Amino acid sequence: MPNPEIERLDAEFRETINPVASLGFIGLATDRASLPDFRAFVGDLEGVEVHATRIPFAPVASPETLACLVDDVTAGVETLLPGQPLDSISFSCTSGTVAVGEARLEAEIARVRPGVPAVTPIGAAVAGLRSLGCSRLSLLTPYLMDTTRMVAGHFEGSGFTLDRVATFDLDGDPEMNRVDPERIATAAKTICDPGSDGLFISCTGWLTAGVVEPVEAALGVPVVTSNQALAWGALRAAGIATPLPDRGRLFLEREVLRP
Repeated sequence: MPNPEIERLDAEFRETINPVASLGFIGLATDRASLPDFRAFVGDLEGVEVHATRIPFAPVASPETLACLVDDVTAGVETLLPGQPLDSISFSCTSGTVAVGEARLEAEIARVRPGVPAVTPIGAAVAGLRSLGCSRLSLLTPYLMDTTRMVAGHFEGSGFTLDRVATFDLDGDPEMNRVDPERIATAAKTICDPGSDGLFISCTGWLTAGVVEPVEAALGVPVVTSNQALAWGALRAAGIATPLPDRGRLFLEREVLRP
């Protein structure tokens, strides 16, 4: 039997996968927690999708290894939906952003995707904490001492007063990712200074989607985490400012980070 002639059909196009927003996400190869936690905070918003890639990183997160992340950022951005639109690009490493520097990191992303807003955990956290009216903070991290000092210094340099700083003093993602969220919550309640009007839980390598609201209820002050701030910033940079429940006070803020 002869093969039938193949018919050529005319396609009709519309954006069906993510008609509202395409959120780019750059994670670390070592990190098992950041992407699922980020997605949990973004939630199931109709028409919004997260498109992720990863870049290499060392198993130990020191200021020196974190600063080297910049070497792979450009290559990472190039793998994010080449030639297709993105509404924001999130860089998922809090301490890495501080070590590299926000301005340099944004410039590296802009080299590949000019005009697409770059969002970082530390930048979104500072913006979010300010929008919540916080000026005195307690800070909880999993980092090595030198890395914790570096992150604490960034908040002080951004105009916040740090009342208390505590860390689990862990090497990197292989340890950080395994910290029980209940232990994070317990530590957060314990270390938050009575004089603080906000608490920041630092590190995208921690699962915190189930931590924010219980800790806020216990402390009576806003609680912001790295992945929560990153997701909030990514959505608002994409122009989505709908208040969302069950994600902490930050997600009730309407501020849009760009027009």
